[in-house]
Amino acid sequence: MRIILAAGFGLLLAACNQTTQPGPTATTAPGTAPPAGTEAAEALPPIYEPLVDMHRVKPAKYAKDLAECRQQAAPQEAAARAARQQQAAGTAVAVGATVASFIPVSTFRQAHTLANATGAAQDVGVATAQAGAITADQATADYALVVNTCLTHKKYRILR
Repeated sequence: MRIILAAGFGLLLAACNQTTQPGPTATTAPGTAPPAGTEAAEALPPIYEPLVDMHRVKPAKYAKDLAECRQQAAPQEAAARAARQQQAAGTAVAVGATVASFIPVSTFRQAHTLANATGAAQDVGVATAQAGAITADQATADYALVVNTCLTHKKYRILR
């Protein structure tokens, strides 16, 4: 039973550490490396998509301006993504502690020790997840503010 729980906990933690590898994009030819500094932005979807009035706007110019604004907001995006990872790690610890609390033990002393350890791990996991969620929400709001302000300075009408 303990082996099954340990394997399940290991798989849960491994699932929290998934990354994507950047591949060739439409702007780079296959077999060539993308320009430096663009790997992270092209590998992951944006965390915020502004709603812009596209009346009398050239899509190519807007795409270029949006890319520039997202580049300006890159530090806020990195902070938001790191905080989301912290939130996922805290959730994994809390879930792992909850699962570990069901491990059968033979004595009362072992049960008491296990209950104290899993309770502490759950508390730490929940606190970490909450802190990550708060930080991620703040960083995402900051990212949206930077992108919206940048687009506004470039004379776009932001609808939301």
